[in-house]
Amino acid sequence: MKTDFTKWQFTISVVLLVGSFVGASNLANPAITLPEARIAIGASYHLGGYSLTNDTVPALFNRIHGRFEYGPYKHLTLGIDAGAVQIEVDRYHDTVPVFHGKFGFSGGAHLKLSTPSFAKKIISFIAIVQATLFKSQNKHSAYYGGKDGTGIIGIQLHIPGFGYISAGPWVYLIQGENSSFNGKKNFYSNTDNVRGWLAIDYFPKIADVSSNKPYLSFEFSISPKATYSERIPVQAFSVSISIGSITRRLYGTESDVEWSP
Repeated sequence: MKTDFTKWQFTISVVLLVGSFVGASNLANPAITLPEARIAIGASYHLGGYSLTNDTVPALFNRIHGRFEYGPYKHLTLGIDAGAVQIEVDRYHDTVPVFHGKFGFSGGAHLKLSTPSFAKKIISFIAIVQATLFKSQNKHSAYYGGKDGTGIIGIQLHIPGFGYISAGPWVYLIQGENSSFNGKKNFYSNTDNVRGWLAIDYFPKIADVSSNKPYLSFEFSISPKATYSERIPVQAFSVSISIGSITRRLYGTESDVEWSP
């Protein structure tokens, strides 16, 4: 009974913490849901090219996040991210100059779900949703800010001794506000909202060194409209990388067979 109480206390605390950030994340690496009663701590870098407004103005997002995840149940993971974002926006209409922002706040939350694995415990289906608040301001006090959200539904393959490979459609939406140096404000969103998505989670073997499970994750999204320009080299695709570690089981009964990615 004491174990259940501790588990519910921990779960409620994390849900409240995530709830305070929703409207606020961008990355979801690793793509796996954590085994029950474990925590993952890591750091991630994201480089994304997006098209803003109906004029498809190229924009570049650089994001650096620290992250915390918790698995209250076997097929459910809750997580928060916090860090910084730097935004570049190309010139358009020959009247609005190039925007070069400085690093500003970026933070958010995400939720991951998975089905039980099947086909000799190799295949499962996953869903990831996440949201972010962000703002990048330049030296003239002009800024681009707002909120964005991502949704992923895909298939995940377990490769014993290596890790996991996940793929599926990726939907991304921005609702933002930008302000010029004179204080004039405009609202903007993004076009080209659907892309293909691939994630690779690698778990190196460190037997007899630690009971934690370190990981290295790579994530990639691309649109058929992917291209580049001299000013904004990354357009309609994104890449991200993260490193971190998953703890041993923190409460409850340990399995006779330790989880092995």
